[in-house]
Amino acid sequence: MNKWHLAALLLWLAGASGCSQWHYHLGEPLAEAVPPRNQPMSEVLATLGPPLRLSATPSGYVMGWEYWRIRENSLGFSLGALGADFLSVDWGDARVAGQFMLVSFNRAHRVSGAAYMTWDGDGGGGSAIQPLFGFAEVVDVDDLLQPLPQDRWGATLLDRLPAVLNANARPDMGSTGIQQRGTPVGIGQQSLELP
Repeated sequence: MNKWHLAALLLWLAGASGCSQWHYHLGEPLAEAVPPRNQPMSEVLATLGPPLRLSATPSGYVMGWEYWRIRENSLGFSLGALGADFLSVDWGDARVAGQFMLVSFNRAHRVSGAAYMTWDGDGGGGSAIQPLFGFAEVVDVDDLLQPLPQDRWGATLLDRLPAVLNANARPDMGSTGIQQRGTPVGIGQQSLELP
């Protein structure tokens, strides 16, 4: 193979394929040790920092801290860059790992219970072959990439009226409990917000 054939092959390969890899880190990694019962709230906050989710409960408060590590990979092959837009092959997958700590406090601001959970698993994926034209999104982690709750606490009063009226049911700072990121909208607390 002469140098012209090699250059044409490299040009064809550069125009015919594409890939992307995205890494996301949300929150700060958590220590695995849960706070002991009766530890003061001030010590817990000094150790873990401000909570990402909080809610009033009949017996006090519940606070949640979370850390997410998301990796998204995608690979696509298309002849469109060479003017032959008749075939597209796409593949993608996502890996999700994280930590979640939930700490309950009584009215005296002391720990009444704590739980720690960690996970590392498949976040989904897929593949597609498309004749003629178009590109498919074969993996979607957008629901996991929403800003952390404390980034929008002050903006909640500017929400549409149904959301403001149901603020007590908010999954990040209401008074009806908290929910973990990635919970489907149709079954979580936010399903109470009227359209």
